[in-house]
Amino acid sequence: MRILGLVLAAVGLWAWGAMAMGSAPEPRAEATSLDLISRAESAGEIDPDTATLYRVFAVVGDERLPQRFRGNVPIRDGTPVLRKARSRFPRLRPDVQEALRPYLFPKEKR
Repeated sequence: MRILGLVLAAVGLWAWGAMAMGSAPEPRAEATSLDLISRAESAGEIDPDTATLYRVFAVVGDERLPQRFRGNVPIRDGTPVLRKARSRFPRLRPDVQEALRPYLFPKEKR
């Protein structure tokens, strides 16, 4: 009888632990969108032009930034991102240029 009680207690603890682990999402590491984009670029998951596009989207709050690149820490200063994107602009793919033009050259007439 005593062994049965121990077995039931162990099963109960195991089940409770499994439920507790399954019910709470894993905490997400603290990261800015820029951190997440840089990691993906370094891992070869996105190319440099796409990384530039996503960095600008992150800085300006464009809704086209994919969810997976939306960090949980605010970006303090987006000026360096915009400056770098502007300097790279002539070498970016045409589709990326088109998407970034309103943010990098807002007064330019089309």
